[in-house]
Amino acid sequence: MITKVSRAEAQFGYGPGGAIAEIGDSLPESYWAHPHHAWSPLIASRIPGLEGVWLKYEGSHLSGSFKDRIMAASLGELLAREPGCPGVVVPSSGNAAVSAATLCARHGLPMVAIVPHSVPAERLVPVLSRGGLVVRAGEGPSDAYALAGALSEQLGFFRLYSTFASPWAEWGCRSIGLELAGQIGAGIGCVVAPVSAGPVLVGLANGLVQAGLAMPRLVAVQASGCAPIARAFAAGLDAVEPWAGVVDTKAAAIADRLAGYPQDGTRVLGIVRASHGLVAAVSDDELAAARAALLRHDGLDAEFSACAGVALLMRDRALVRNGTVCVITASGFKHTFAGEAPRLVPDGDLGERVEAFLVGADPAAELLR
Repeated sequence: MITKVSRAEAQFGYGPGGAIAEIGDSLPESYWAHPHHAWSPLIASRIPGLEGVWLKYEGSHLSGSFKDRIMAASLGELLAREPGCPGVVVPSSGNAAVSAATLCARHGLPMVAIVPHSVPAERLVPVLSRGGLVVRAGEGPSDAYALAGALSEQLGFFRLYSTFASPWAEWGCRSIGLELAGQIGAGIGCVVAPVSAGPVLVGLANGLVQAGLAMPRLVAVQASGCAPIARAFAAGLDAVEPWAGVVDTKAAAIADRLAGYPQDGTRVLGIVRASHGLVAAVSDDELAAARAALLRHDGLDAEFSACAGVALLMRDRALVRNGTVCVITASGFKHTFAGEAPRLVPDGDLGERVEAFLVGADPAAELLR
C-alpha cells in the first residue's frame, strides 16, 4: 500500500501494515538543478546493436553512484529539521556507504556503515579514507539493515537508508527523471534500470511525471542469482516474496533478498506492470560481457551490478529502439582499482607493432597486456 505524505510530514519507516510513504510535494530544484549542467551525462551508446540507446551514466557523482541523489535529499531534510544531528548509520552493499561518507565529511558528521561480509574490504577504502567507520556483518543487505536499526537506536544516530523505508530515497531519485526531461524531452519511450529495492526506478518515473511527461515503459533488471522481483513478475504474482534460495551472484549492489521489506519489491512490481513494462534477470556472464562492452565501445567504467540494464538490452534486442534510456547506476572504480577489470586486447596488430618497435628503441621497456 502507498500513502502520500507532505514533505513536512515525512518520517522514517513504514506505515501500518508495511505501507510505503511517498512524498506528495515536488522535489525542489535545490536538490537537483545544477547551475551549469546535469548531475550526470547522457551518452549515446556505440555498443554494436545498441546504437540509439541513451545511457544515463550515474558514475559522474562525487561518490561515483546515484546514491548521492538519495543522500543529498535525506541529509538535507535531516539537517534542516535536526541541525544538531549527532551522526548517521548507513546499511549498504557499498555505494550508499561511500555516498554517505562523502556527504558526511562535508558536514562534519560521524557515520557508521554496516555492510555484508560479502563486500570485499578493498571496496570499502573510500569510506574509511573519508573518516567513516565500517562494520561488516551478515550475508546481505537485509542483515545489514536489521543491525543498522539496532545500532542507530543505541547511538542515537539518524538512519540513512536507500530503501522505501526512507521516503527521501524515492524522492531524491526523482531528480534523474527531471534531468532526463531536460536532456531528451518528450521522446522517452522506455527506461531500463538495475533494481535492488527499487527507489531508483520508481523515483525516476515519478520525476518524469513531475516534469509533465507521460510515464514511459519501465524495465527493471535484477541478477539471476538473487531476483525476487523478477521471479514474482514471471510467475504473475501480485506481491513479492523474499528470496529464500542461495544468493549466487557477484552483483552485490542488486542482490537483496528483501527479507523484512518485500513490499519494496511489490511497489516496483506494481509500477512496472502499470507502465506495461517488465522485470527480467540476467546472469553474471551477461553482466561481465556488458561491462566489457561498455568499456570497449563507450569508454564507460561501470560497476558490475550497474551493467544489468545493458546486459538485458544486449540479450533482448527487441527492447532497443529510439527513445530507450538505460541507467548506469554507478562507476566501476571500486572494481577497477582492486584489479577486477577486463583486460581488452586492442583490435588489429597494434600490440605486435609496438613490441617490434621497442626491441630496437628500448629493450628494457615493457608492454603491459
